[in-house]
Formats: sequence, C-alpha cells, structure tokens
Amino acid sequence: MKILIWVLTLLVLAPWTGAAWLAHALVDVSGNWMSGNADLLAGDPELVATLSWLGRVLAGVGETVIVIVWGLGTAIIVGIALLFSRLVDRDRRIKSMQWHPDDPRATSVERVP
Repeated sequence: MKILIWVLTLLVLAPWTGAAWLAHALVDVSGNWMSGNADLLAGDPELVATLSWLGRVLAGVGETVIVIVWGLGTAIIVGIALLFSRLVDRDRRIKSMQWHPDDPRATSVERVP
C-alpha cells in the first residue's frame, strides 16, 4: 500500500512540476518580450529604459513567486503522502499486535501456585 501512495504522489507531482515549469517559462518569455519591445510603448528613451527595467524586474519577481509556490505545493503534496504512508504503517503495526491464544507467535506462561 505504501508503494501505491508514493506512486500516486509521483503522478501528482509530475503535472504540478510541469505546470510550474511552463509558468516559469511563460513569465520569462513575457518579461524578455516586454523589456525588448519597450520602445513600442513609448518614444522617450528614458521611459523606454524604465519600461525595459520594469519588465525584467517583474519577470524576476514572477519567477521567484512561481518557484516559491511550487516548493510549497510540493512540500504539501509530499507531506500528505508521508502522513498517509505513516498511517498505513501504523495500521499494519496495530493489526500485527493483535493475536490469538493459538497463534504460534504467542508465548505461553505457566502459573506456579
């Protein structure tokens, strides 16, 4: 059962990581486009430089936010998987502690009068 939990965790992490990677790439491309084409938005060279700088800053902040959100989401997903894995292990240990008198693992104790 533990293997199934971790396989499902990997199946959830794969699209989560892929989506984060695509969002990171999209923010990077849009930041590069905005900083490279700032002259289309304004004619003043000083404003063009400011818009170009702003495009790169916003892209950098966006990339950082995406990495932080991805890390938190990954930690939550792995934490849930770890919790379920421990609960399954705990349930198995509790069931193994229950025994019957005819169980060969049981020890017999004789009473001395």
